[in-house]
Amino acid sequence: MSGIPPLAGLCTYEEAAVAGYTVEQNVHLLVRYAWIMKRSMEAALYWINPTPEWEVKEALSLHCHLDADHAGIIRQRISEMRNPPPNMDKTPDDRLDRLFSEVLAAQNTLEKMVGLYGVVKSELLKALQVHYETTNPLVDHPTRRILRVMIGELQDAVRWGGAAVEALLADDQARSAAEEWASHVRAYLQAAGGVMGTTEEPAVLPASRAGITFEPDFFPQRDERFAQQWNFFFPCHVVAKKPELPVEERTLALMCKRALEMDVPEAVARMIAVAQDRPWDYYVEMCRQLWDEARHAMMGAVYFENHDFANGSPVSRSIDWRKEVALHPGFSLHLNSAMTPQEAHLVLYVIEQSLMNAKTGKKLEWETAIAAHDPLASLFQDYDWADEVLHAQIGRRWILPQFEGMSREEILEEGRKHLMRIGETVAKYRHRGEQRNWWPDFVRRSLHAESQMQDYGETIFTSG
Repeated sequence: MSGIPPLAGLCTYEEAAVAGYTVEQNVHLLVRYAWIMKRSMEAALYWINPTPEWEVKEALSLHCHLDADHAGIIRQRISEMRNPPPNMDKTPDDRLDRLFSEVLAAQNTLEKMVGLYGVVKSELLKALQVHYETTNPLVDHPTRRILRVMIGELQDAVRWGGAAVEALLADDQARSAAEEWASHVRAYLQAAGGVMGTTEEPAVLPASRAGITFEPDFFPQRDERFAQQWNFFFPCHVVAKKPELPVEERTLALMCKRALEMDVPEAVARMIAVAQDRPWDYYVEMCRQLWDEARHAMMGAVYFENHDFANGSPVSRSIDWRKEVALHPGFSLHLNSAMTPQEAHLVLYVIEQSLMNAKTGKKLEWETAIAAHDPLASLFQDYDWADEVLHAQIGRRWILPQFEGMSREEILEEGRKHLMRIGETVAKYRHRGEQRNWWPDFVRRSLHAESQMQDYGETIFTSG
């Protein structure tokens, strides 16, 4: 019947007759994109800890997840077109690694944002758009389909990066420094042939800032808004599990626990960043877990920014959660400085398994928020629970095989032993801030009621 669009609506007959990229050209470009995504993922993992701005930690957590996932999708597509596929764990171009050596030499948050988002991701986005428009829309539909997803998500990332750069441009001096650094990184990208490998190298390349060996910094930082970042007194872990306390107070404690969880992506970032020769699925799944944990911290932030359901009616909240809640980095400090990556992952696995207990874990937390008639907290705990179901599975897949020959209980006991040593690590940093019980005042301002908590016991250390 005439008039019905041909070729499943993908394109016209004329558009399908345009040659576009060959399979060889396609694979060559996709390999470059995947490597750039891999190195971008690594930059995010290196920067999550030492970058003090909370909002940047949030975005780096998301974008390292997307980079790992997009690279994995590209790997799958390449394996469909070539057998055997090229070695995707080896750099396709040493010049790309020289570029990222410069990117990693960024000296502050502004330069990190300018180099990674203003230059690398922006140019990667342009390349993907060119690829989408050039490759044949019919014969290469599988590639165009994945490119559409990547382009949309990369557009969001680049848009965020541009806004972050603008927010960090405090004065003309900062703007001049940003422009200079962008020009520096762009020159090294051009020297790598650009994203697609087709750009002519510049006549003169700026002097390299990168050192001989990059040394990552996994010491977790918070900016000055987090007034109690070195107060390790965190009673919320205990409060949330006290059945004799009002459900409203326990729910408030749960939301504080969610906000605290930025210390988990900080710990997971180091685990992933130093992992050697793992299957790409490992990076995909672990970066997904890292992003989930950052989302949990964001749940707590959203809760305190928006609603207080005290007395059954939502009212505007005026609590400065960054200042009022002791969002300390004790967990990530301990895992990053006192353990091997394997031991740190084991501790995370032990915590995840404990959260699956219906009487004491995530189900109880969700039921607590439900009992408090708090819709926002209930929603957050519902999805927090769902995420932890996945994380328990990820832990079983990637950590248990490393302890072959040990029983499950022996493995759990080994993890608990490492977790209990957190007090030794935290003790080294207590002098940096006042150790005080902030909970009664916080409950009073948040719930307009007095805290019913009496016996605090051991109130710091664990996360989850």
